[in-house]
Amino acid sequence: MPSKLLPSRQPRVHVLGLGSIGTFTAHGLNEIVPTPPAVTLLLHRETLYDEYLRNSSQTTLHTVTGRTTHHRGYDLEIYNQTTRTWHPPPPLKEPATNPIDHLIVTVKATQTVAALRPLQPRLTPSSTILFLQNGCGTIDEVNEHLFPDPGTRPNYIVGVISHGVTLNAPFEITHTGASAISLGKVPRQLAQPTQPSTDPQNEENYLLQSLPRSPLLTARTYTTYAEILQLQLEKLAVNAFCNPVCALHNAPNKFLFTQPALRRAVLTEVSAIVPRLPELRGVEGVAARFALDRLEDTVNTVLERTRETTCSMVVDLRAGRETEVRFINGYWVRRGREVGVDVGVNEGLMRAVMERGGGGRPGGEPPESVYSRT
Repeated sequence: MPSKLLPSRQPRVHVLGLGSIGTFTAHGLNEIVPTPPAVTLLLHRETLYDEYLRNSSQTTLHTVTGRTTHHRGYDLEIYNQTTRTWHPPPPLKEPATNPIDHLIVTVKATQTVAALRPLQPRLTPSSTILFLQNGCGTIDEVNEHLFPDPGTRPNYIVGVISHGVTLNAPFEITHTGASAISLGKVPRQLAQPTQPSTDPQNEENYLLQSLPRSPLLTARTYTTYAEILQLQLEKLAVNAFCNPVCALHNAPNKFLFTQPALRRAVLTEVSAIVPRLPELRGVEGVAARFALDRLEDTVNTVLERTRETTCSMVVDLRAGRETEVRFINGYWVRRGREVGVDVGVNEGLMRAVMERGGGGRPGGEPPESVYSRT
């Protein structure tokens, strides 16, 4: 609940999705120097409040160097599944209605629309949403289902995270691999590239300017959308091969070294698609960066570092949950068709995962509420 003792202009950041990445990001917000923002954790089920109290009302981070750090002082909002509203912790019962200025979204791509829907009335054209997730295409779905009128849309930031983080228990994480977060603003009109303002009073760019000041997050803000998009697509190229193939074989990443022909086939399609994307038209070096041999080197580098890792799509398919395949291979299928590139390999992998029960409802309205399934 908002503290009445805070200065009226102190930035407030809401965090939606408190798995490994959401908890890590919330922890890192407290380490922004010289002054951290006020942070509100959005608890998507009431039992999480009990878990928070059991963890001494704090987040706990076990660092890569073996230290343990804690952060307290968070404000909380709890989702009520019956009323579909957010409210402060007991004993307060009135729904939270205050506008949200800065929102970091770390829920799975498949859950984004449903998770944002109860917050929609509190998001305005002055709000900023940072999407710190796997996959591509979530912003398209958010626009289609929640903000079809461009004039009502919040400002969007894309984030690409490569830190390794494990969730041990609610609000307790281990930082298994130190890396980086890359950030970039999405222009309201992609045909008109924009750059972040350097004005420190510009609230629209608070996250872009402040997250790089957290030593834990090691974030970097890129000044053009083309730069952050290429980083996002490189990660998506890796995931398009690794995630569905491991999921279909119920295997860790090291299994992928047995599939060189399939790797090359997936990446051949990606390599043909990226240089044709209108968002990257005229950007120097795109074709070389996404050349097939270079993409294969990128994938192999990741696999060598993560041989024993079991990716989230494997876990989701085992559990019968909807996977993010629509936002990984499905993204390449959609964009390939748009630019006239054959996408039979990516489409085949997507359909195979979906036939196993892990694809959700392609082309349909996202589920009304994610909270009943978590």
